[in-house]
Amino acid sequence: MLDEPYRWVEAIRNRREYLADQLEGASPVVGVCYTDGVLLLTSTPGPRKVFEVYNQVAFAGVGHPADIEKLRKAIIDIAHVEAFNLSASDVSLQRLVAFGLGPLMKAAFDEIFRSPHIARVIVTELDPSDPLETFYTIDADGSFSPSGAAAAVAGTVDSAAAILAYLKGRDGSGESLTDALARALDAWAVGRVFAAREADKSSEDDEVAPTTQDDLATAVRDALVSGRIEAAVLDRRMPKKTKFRLLPAADIEGALARFR
Repeated sequence: MLDEPYRWVEAIRNRREYLADQLEGASPVVGVCYTDGVLLLTSTPGPRKVFEVYNQVAFAGVGHPADIEKLRKAIIDIAHVEAFNLSASDVSLQRLVAFGLGPLMKAAFDEIFRSPHIARVIVTELDPSDPLETFYTIDADGSFSPSGAAAAVAGTVDSAAAILAYLKGRDGSGESLTDALARALDAWAVGRVFAAREADKSSEDDEVAPTTQDDLATAVRDALVSGRIEAAVLDRRMPKKTKFRLLPAADIEGALARFR
C-alpha cells in the first residue's frame, strides 16, 4: 500500500472518518483560568478523565478510556524522563506536547497498519513561561495548538468551537474558584447542547435556536443521570510541589445546586 500513494491517502481519509464517528458523542473537557490557578471540568460515566502529570501539569481527554490511559501513562513517562535527564524546571507544557505527546499520536495515526488513539486530549500548565500557552489541545492525528485563558476538547470540532465562543472575552482575572466552576459548567453544557442539535440537524439550512438556561440545565441533569461531573485544579496556593487536586464532591455539588 505504501507504494501506492492514492491508496495511502484513501486509508488516512478513512481513519479520519472512523475517528470522527467514534468521538462524536464524547463529553467535552473544558479548561479555564481563575485567580488562583487553572480548572479542568468534564463529565464521566465512571472512569476518571482528569489526571496529574507532573507537579504543575495536568492532563484530561475525551474518547476511548483505554487510549486515554495509554496517553496518560505516556506523558507521565515523558515528564519523568525529562526531569531525570535535565531538571524539574525543564518539564514544560510546550516540550511535553511538541516533542512528546504530539509526535506520539501522529505516529499512531499515520501508521495505517496500527490502530490510532481514539482520543482528543487537553494538557495544561500552571504559570507557564508564555501566558498564551497555558493550555494545549491535541487532536487524534497529533496536531496541536496552544491557548491562553481557556480551552476545550469535545466530540466534534464544532462543539469545541461553540464552547470557546461562549468563554471568549473572559480571562479569569479576579474570578474565584466558585465562579470558575459555574462558568466552566455552563460552557460544558453549551458544548453538549450544541452537539445534540448538531446530531439532530436534518438540513444545513435549519435555523439554530438560541441556547437558553433551560437547555443548559437539561444537559447537566442528563449527564448526572448516567454519570457524574468531575473537576480538578492546579492551585498555586498549595504549599507542596504538586499543585494538582481533585475537587471534592461538596464543591461540585455547590456548582450543581442551581440545576437541581
